Amino acid sequence: MNVLIPFGMAAQFMSYEPSPAQGKLARTMSSIEERVFVDQHALLPVPPPLDVLQAPIAQFVSRRWKEPCEAMFEFLAVQHPASLLRLIEQGKLDAADLTFAAELAGRLKHSEAVRRTLLPLLAHPRAVVREGAIYGLSNHLDEASRERLAELVEKDQSPAVRAAAADALDEP
Repeated sequence: MNVLIPFGMAAQFMSYEPSPAQGKLARTMSSIEERVFVDQHALLPVPPPLDVLQAPIAQFVSRRWKEPCEAMFEFLAVQHPASLLRLIEQGKLDAADLTFAAELAGRLKHSEAVRRTLLPLLAHPRAVVREGAIYGLSNHLDEASRERLAELVEKDQSPAVRAAAADALDEP
């Protein structure tokens, strides 16, 4: 095989024999390198409750935070608000985490989505979750949510929940 190989200012024709490494062995090596690359960049399993998030978001979050925390919820509220709401809706968070997530969901701009996600938490068996939901809802109140908070002021067993609901209703 003759190949034109540049050599300085002039070009010369030289005989060129492909090396054995550019044949079957090269394809095998390339295949192995590709598999290693894919394995290194494969999506790793994420722990619950993060398994309900979209894969790239779950991967990033689980690598940065080993377990749910307030900083993670704040990141989701700012960068991926729909993911924060989905995480709350799935019901896999423990009570303390659900409380923080609900409060931070209150920072979102989409009042309808916030109400749709947080109103069911007002019936949660744990008072701390109900209180967090009230704080999250306080900037997103409509007539129906005001009525629900008024019910909590009158009937909830927890003094903290009653006080939080009353405070939310007093805010303009």
